[in-house]
Amino acid sequence: MHELPATRVAVRLWVPRGAAGDLAGGARRVLEAVSTVDRVETLEVTGFRPTATDVRVEVRATVALAAGTDAADLEAGFGVVEAAVDA
Repeated sequence: MHELPATRVAVRLWVPRGAAGDLAGGARRVLEAVSTVDRVETLEVTGFRPTATDVRVEVRATVALAAGTDAADLEAGFGVVEAAVDA
């Protein structure tokens, strides 16, 4: 089986308040639920801003994306606000 290469990305996303676990775990679950993500290898929270119903989280992550997709395709995922290749 051919393993997909990993890409370093910067992502801004929403994590629901009251989700089980910590902020990094919540952000990881949001990314893992995106259909273009094959796997999340690493994830680091670089900033956050709480709101009344959720938390806006900024992360840098290393992810393997499905063949034929790129970082911009992450934005189609529920809860993802903005995504780009991390330079």
